[in-house]
Amino acid sequence: MEGQAIIDLEELYQQAPCGYFSLSPSGNIIKINQTLLGWLGYELNELHGKKFSGLLSKGGQMHFEMFFWPMAAVNRGVRELSYEVLKKDGVILPVLLNASAKLDEANRLLAINVVLTDITERKTFEKELLLSKKTSEREQKRLQFMADLVPEIIWTATPDGYVDYVNARFCQYFDCNGQDTRVSFIMSKVHPDDRRALSRDWRESLISGESFEKRIRLIDKAGIYEWHLLKAALFLDEEGNLTNWFGSCANINEHVQDMKKKDEFINIASHELKTPITSLKALLQLLDRMKGDLTNKMAPGLIEKSNRNVNRISELVTDLLSASQFNDGQLRLNKTEVNLAELIGDYVHHIRIDQKYEIITEGEGVTVIADEGRIEQVLSNLITNAIKYAPESNVIRIRLTRTLEFALVEIIDEGPGITPEKLPHLFDRYYQVSNTGSLYSGLGLGLYICAEIIKKHRGEIGAKSVLGEGSTFWFTLPFNPSIARRQS
Repeated sequence: MEGQAIIDLEELYQQAPCGYFSLSPSGNIIKINQTLLGWLGYELNELHGKKFSGLLSKGGQMHFEMFFWPMAAVNRGVRELSYEVLKKDGVILPVLLNASAKLDEANRLLAINVVLTDITERKTFEKELLLSKKTSEREQKRLQFMADLVPEIIWTATPDGYVDYVNARFCQYFDCNGQDTRVSFIMSKVHPDDRRALSRDWRESLISGESFEKRIRLIDKAGIYEWHLLKAALFLDEEGNLTNWFGSCANINEHVQDMKKKDEFINIASHELKTPITSLKALLQLLDRMKGDLTNKMAPGLIEKSNRNVNRISELVTDLLSASQFNDGQLRLNKTEVNLAELIGDYVHHIRIDQKYEIITEGEGVTVIADEGRIEQVLSNLITNAIKYAPESNVIRIRLTRTLEFALVEIIDEGPGITPEKLPHLFDRYYQVSNTGSLYSGLGLGLYICAEIIKKHRGEIGAKSVLGEGSTFWFTLPFNPSIARRQS
């Protein structure tokens, strides 16, 4: 009796946190609690005896009549059906419906007791979750799009090191479909000499969690090995859990080759400078011993050889400074009117060449606007180049031709010629043609400097050669219109 006084079942029913109502076999509301009335905004007399399906949307009404009633009758109840109930003010209330059937002794339906749960917050959460998912998918697609645009290979791996994503560049470089990310496939693309060290260092990073960085050679779809910089870092979430390795693989082959060329160039430059300096040092030592006897017959020869070595050092230093100026964009031209025929004649007159060489100049006088000192530097390099590539040629011809638009200067030798595959690279920086019969070595900068000077003058430069017949190095300088009219 004391318990009954404390527990008021009717009050529990009316004030429950859920909506309660009962339906007759015909679907009419025969009882409804205050909680549900409050949710919907109705009074009891407005809903009592009304069909519950009338509170549902049209789609909900069809589902309620076609599925709810058969399920309730057969299964003696239904669980977890989602409906949208219309409030009195027309606002939709999302609910979750559970029901149990009340049957008589003959298993005839007497009533159905229904429990409604307000799932407004749940629906809001689901919408936010769906929106968040769509946003995440959109962001993932955007990041993947960006990853596919970059020239580097982008990849991710699980915490234990298995690659689970690669970008489009991976597929392009290795000519694969992007699905084959097996360790065996990836390692097959690594140069055999790099595989062991790569596997060892990668395992160490997996164990320590430290960032990974290594230079390796990878073979592309054309079967060519190129140097790449492989980098990876382990990503930790806010709670410090290991999630993924994020990595990149940048092609650094051009940089590596440039560094090799630079090292080779430094070695060559050191050798080229050391040779005349060593010779000059020995000559000065001899001259120092003779300083008390200036009438010694050996003195003039030693002085001449010393001057030759000094000139050689000066030429090397000039080439180095010119190349540096071109790299920094600091080369300035001091242009004046230059008569090419006179410039060539003066240079040939003063140049010192072995007596077995004969220089023949051909053509008429042509005046251009140019930097006289720089054009003389071009002539010096090209004539020296002719001697270098044609040591057995007895005659070197310098031909000057005038056209309507430019002056053409050709330096022609009768040497063995240059093979076709070497011709396109002659004017590259540091490029040297191997020639065992050459009288000169050099830094591989002479022709490069010539090309840059002529480009600065808005002219062109090139070379042609026939094996067994000789080579022709040529350059053009554009005319100034006023000078062209004056010379016509």
